[in-house]
Formats: sequence, C-alpha cells, structure tokens
Amino acid sequence: MKSKHTRIYNCRICNATEMEVVILLKQMPFTDEFISKQDIGNEFLADIEISICKVCGCTQNVNNTDMDDYYNEYTYSVQSSGFAIQFMGTLAERVKERYFRANSAPKVVEIGSGTGEQLLEFKKLGCEVLGIEPSEKLAEYANGIGVPTLHAFFDGDINNILPDNFKSVDLIISSYTYDHIPQPITVLKKIHEILKEDGIMIHEVHDLDLIKQRNEYCLFEHEHYTYLNERSISYVMGANSFEVDTFSLLLQNEKRANSLLVAARKVNCVKKYEVDVQFELKELKQLNQDVSVSIHRIQSWLSDNANVKVVAYGAGGRGIMTIAALNDVSGIKFIVDKNPKAENIFAPKSHLPVYGIDILGVEHADKILVFSFGYFKEIVNELCDKFGYTPNQFVSILDLLEPKNA
Repeated sequence: MKSKHTRIYNCRICNATEMEVVILLKQMPFTDEFISKQDIGNEFLADIEISICKVCGCTQNVNNTDMDDYYNEYTYSVQSSGFAIQFMGTLAERVKERYFRANSAPKVVEIGSGTGEQLLEFKKLGCEVLGIEPSEKLAEYANGIGVPTLHAFFDGDINNILPDNFKSVDLIISSYTYDHIPQPITVLKKIHEILKEDGIMIHEVHDLDLIKQRNEYCLFEHEHYTYLNERSISYVMGANSFEVDTFSLLLQNEKRANSLLVAARKVNCVKKYEVDVQFELKELKQLNQDVSVSIHRIQSWLSDNANVKVVAYGAGGRGIMTIAALNDVSGIKFIVDKNPKAENIFAPKSHLPVYGIDILGVEHADKILVFSFGYFKEIVNELCDKFGYTPNQFVSILDLLEPKNA
C-alpha cells in the first residue's frame, strides 16, 4: 500500500510550533497491512517520529499518514476474546448506572465502533445506539447484528449524515479511537456540539504512563497520533470545555492491557489544568533510552533460544510493531493469532508467516512468546487445554520489555 506521509510542524493540541522529536523508530509498517507472498517488499514503511510540545506538554506523532483506504479495508476485531466482551459489558453497565440511572433510553454514539459489540452491550440495557465506523467491512458486520452503524469518519462534516434523532445525544464514547484522530481538537469541538447539556463523553486511549512503565514502544504507530496520560488528557479536556469526572469507571483488573479510561462532562467554560512540560520531556527522554535497551533484550533472548522453536502469539499491533523494530527476526519461526486477517499472509516488514492457532497442534512449538499479554492467562489456558502445552512454555513479552526486568 502506498500512502502519503506528511510532516506537521504545529502541535495537534495547542497549535504551537515548539516541538521536539524524542523517539525515532525507523521504517515501520502499518499494524494491519498483512501481505501476500507476491507483495513482500511492497508494503508501506516510514519513520515514526514521536515528539513533545514544549508549550502544552502533549506527546504526539509528528507525521500525518493518509489512511482512508487502509481504514476502509480494516478488519481488526476483539470479538473472539471472552475478556474483551466481558469488559464491554461491565463498561456499559457501569456507565448506565453512574450517569443514566433515571434515563431509561439514553442515546449513545460510538466513534470507531468496529463490529458493534460495545454498542450491543448498551443496546441490551435499553439505550438507543448509533455507530460511526470508517471500515466498510466492520460497519456491514455491525449492521448485520442489529447495531445501526454509519460507514463514515467522525469529522467536521458528520452532522450532514447523522439521523435527525441522533443530532443531539446523551453519551459519546470511543475505544482506542480518539488517539487515532489526526485533528483531535476538531473532533472534541464536534462532540461538544452534538452532546446535550451536561452530556457525557468517554474515551479509552492508550496510557502514556503505562507505555513508559512497560516500554511498550509497539504502541508508537502510524495509526496513533496522540499519546496522553491523566495529566495531559485533563489539560486537553479542560481547554475544550469538558470537565473530567473520573478515571476510575472500572477497576484496574477490569480494564484491558493498556487502558486509560476517562469520563468527562460537557460544560460551558474552559477548565484550566497545568502540565509540567519539563517533567513530561524528561520522562519521554528516559523512555527513549529504555526502548533501545528493551529491543536489545528481546534480541538477546531470541539469540539465547536459537536452538529451540520459538513461535510468536499475537498478530495485533503489539506483535507486529514489536517485531518490526528488531534487527533480526530469524529466531521466530512464525506468528499465530486466534483471529488472523486471512490465509496465506505475512507480517509487514518482518515477513514472518501468520497462521491460525490450529497450526500449533501440527507444528509443535518449544516456546511461545505472547505479545497479546492482556489476554495472557486466556491464551495459556486455551493452548494448554487444546494442544497439550504446559504453562512453562509461555513467555509474556512484558517480561522482556519492562525496565524492572532488566
């Protein structure tokens, strides 16, 4: 896939020009652009440059990448994960109980609604729901399971296609979508316009503080434009007339692997939050050093296990991008995933073949390196029960990434 890759020079949040690039990952692919054998070498590759704004302290990707075609063909879904479905049900129940106890049928819009599972949980509770999804395939699936979904981007023109009964709503949510938006302030203003007075907005994004803690450089992707923590997202919300209500809708063990879940209420005035820019810059520079150490540690682990058959589990972003940053992937035989995008495909850049998990019953692995660590127990239990593996054959990528394990 050929995509336009353009450098920006103004902060996505405050429009300042004082930007400093801190982290550089060279020639990285899209997370979901799996390729056929004949297309090996023709996939999109470009540098990922992670910068911090020295005025507002927000971390961001300083390149825009044209991904309209990419998202139109996007097929990633977590519907095969029992934990993910449980998370969605718990979130819907918690939100309904906290904010809409007296409203029997609140109107809910989800930005980047995927296959519709999250909205389906709200629908079960009596909510009126509408999804906005840029992937034609995912939107079609969602409509097929009874979740009304528009095939569209949520942008400044969204009002033109919203049904009349959804031009003013009670709740707007997004899950790992807000950080994919290249113009986040434009979207916040549109959300503010569509929400009813005192309406609620909920975003789940990747937590920059957890990225730092775990060295999850795999989450620095072309698809992600902003990287926020509780401090910076409070600043962003407040500057755009939202007041943070809570970061604790769910307990930590109820959340997914890297989840910053923020609930904010629409207000009609700016709320000021201060961000310590020098602290954020220092933290990001430390992360840059830790990333280099982690890449070396993974490479060393693969070298130490060169005489055994190592298989990678997880063809989502964590697996694809972690592996793509390695200099030598010969120590990994192939990648498996419970829900691979297609048959006869290869991972971008590393060119490792990707299979469904049933191959593990035919080609027995000595060690399985699990990149989908948020579902680690679920994965271990399933493969042990189905194929006779033992727990000591599994290694979580977190054991190699986190600085505390150095």
